[in-house]
Amino acid sequence: MNRAIQFSLIILIFISIGIFYFKYFRENLNLKNKKKSDISDIILEKNDSILNLEYEINIDQGSYYKIVAESSEVNNDNVEFLIMKKVRGIYINELNNTFIITSDNALYNIINHQTNFIKNVKIEYLNNTITGENLILDFKKKEITILDNIKYDGMDANLLADIIKINLKTKNIEISMKMPNKKVSVNLKN
Repeated sequence: MNRAIQFSLIILIFISIGIFYFKYFRENLNLKNKKKSDISDIILEKNDSILNLEYEINIDQGSYYKIVAESSEVNNDNVEFLIMKKVRGIYINELNNTFIITSDNALYNIINHQTNFIKNVKIEYLNNTITGENLILDFKKKEITILDNIKYDGMDANLLADIIKINLKTKNIEISMKMPNKKVSVNLKN
C-alpha cells in the first residue's frame, strides 16, 4: 500500500510540474518569439532610417571631425557603412584650420570614419572653395582626395582639374588630370 501511495504522489508531482510548465513557461516562450518577430518586422518596415544623424570624434592630437546628415540608412550589405543624404562635414586640424564639406550624399564608415562624399561636393577652407563630384576623406592616409569636374575658386586664381589631393599632415596639395595629355586650366585673378 505504501508503494501505491508513493507511486501516486510521484505521478501527481510530475503532472503538477507538467501543468505548471505548460501553463507558465510555454506561454512565455510563445510571447517572446512573437515579440521578436514583431520588432524585426518594424525594423524592416522602417528600412533602418535615421533622421538628423550626427557623429563627433576627436581624430588625434587636436584634430576634430563632425558629420551631420538629414537622413541615413544602414548599408544592408555591410553594416560598418552608413548611406547618408544631405551631408555636412566639418574637419578642424591641429592648427585650427577648418574644412567645411557639403554634398548630396555620403558613404560613412563608422569604424575608421572614412567618408566618401558624393554628388555636388563643396569644400571650403581658408577663403578657398572647391567643387566636384566626389570627395574621399581618409583619416588613415591623412588625405582628402577630390575627384571629377573640379572647380577651384581661390583668392588669387581659379582652376579646373580632375584630381586634387590635400595631405592633412604636410598640407601639400597635388593637382592633376586623369588623362596625361590634358592640362590643368589655371586663370590668375588681378
